[in-house]
Amino acid sequence: MGLFSEADGKRIEDAVRALEKKSATELVVAVVPRSADYWQARLVVAVAWSLAAANAMLQFRPDVAPFLAILLQIPVGIATFLLFGRGALARLLIPRGAAAEAAERRALELFAANGLTRTRDRTGMLILISELEHRVVILGDRGIHERVGDAGWQDHVDHLIAAIQRREAASGLLDVIERLGVAHAERNPARADDANELPDEIVRG
Repeated sequence: MGLFSEADGKRIEDAVRALEKKSATELVVAVVPRSADYWQARLVVAVAWSLAAANAMLQFRPDVAPFLAILLQIPVGIATFLLFGRGALARLLIPRGAAAEAAERRALELFAANGLTRTRDRTGMLILISELEHRVVILGDRGIHERVGDAGWQDHVDHLIAAIQRREAASGLLDVIERLGVAHAERNPARADDANELPDEIVRG
């Protein structure tokens, strides 16, 4: 199961609707399993383990033919490559800088792909959660920056990351949406002719 259950998803979508009723902000929440594959790091570890396995066999079983040790490298390498592509083990291989860059890049892709640059008043806003990396990115279009600015966004990011690490992702995200709603209702209030320009459902990908 991912970070959010079906019930969590409904609560989050309701929170997005509530924010958009009292402000002109068009908020999209996106949740992705990972922002990149990081196959290079996995490949390096797989090669190292396969070589170590072959060396261990030759050291402890000198009676075994060398070609069998070479053959052993194939399943060990494949198994290691797959193993380190999952969960906490995968996170161990990701440099912090690489994780941050991948999440930022994915957020920019989703911002464009989901129409956040095409709202009437340029008030699109994205909250991206990348599950594997435990990374959060918040992006706002030009209208958000002009009316609300980005001061304090890092506090929201840190709050949500801490909640994810405590396995309280849903409550952390709901807190952030509520806090954003207060600020946006004051500085970017809803207009009488506002329409819901973007879907409220969580974007998953």
